[in-house]
Amino acid sequence: MLALGSGGAGGGLAEAAFPGFRLVFRYPARWHREDWCWLGRSNYPLTLLTTAQPTPCRNVGPIGYQTPLPPPQQLGIHGVAAWWTATSRSTRLAANARLGGRPARIAVELEPARPGAGTGVVCVGGGSTQRRLSAVIEGPSATVRTVRVGAVICGPDFAAGEAQVREMLASVRFTD
Repeated sequence: MLALGSGGAGGGLAEAAFPGFRLVFRYPARWHREDWCWLGRSNYPLTLLTTAQPTPCRNVGPIGYQTPLPPPQQLGIHGVAAWWTATSRSTRLAANARLGGRPARIAVELEPARPGAGTGVVCVGGGSTQRRLSAVIEGPSATVRTVRVGAVICGPDFAAGEAQVREMLASVRFTD
C-alpha cells in the first residue's frame, strides 16, 4: 500500500511526453509521477500520476510478475490517482468527446469506497464513495490504436479533483 496523500489546487502544470507513443499532456505539477518500467505485448503501461507517494515500478524479468498499473494505493481526502496506457488493439467506442483532435469516450461513475481493500486504488476518509473517471481515446497510428486513462477521485468534494483530471485530458496532444 502507498502512504496517504491529499490533492489540492495550485503548483502549476508539468508536461509528460511519450515520443514513442506520439503522446503529450500536462498534469498538476504537485502530483507524483512514476513512469512504468515494463511493456506488455499489446498493452503498454505508460505512467501513474498520484497525490500519494507512488510505489516504484518493479520489473522482475520477462517471465516474472510486474507491479500492476495502477498499484494498490490509498488516497486521502481529495486525493487523485490517474494512470495511462496505450494499446495496439483497436477499440470500438461511442465517442462523446474529442481529445487531442481524436474521437474519445469519457465516463464518470460513483462507486463505493473500499478502505480495507488490499488491491486497486481506494479512497480513505472523506465519505463512503469515490469517483472513477475513464477515458478512451482513438490513437494516432496503427501501432498506437487506443490510449486509455483511468482515474480515481476522492471526496468529499469531488469537483476540484475531477476538474484537474478533465484539464489533464483537455491538454492531450498527439505528435507527428
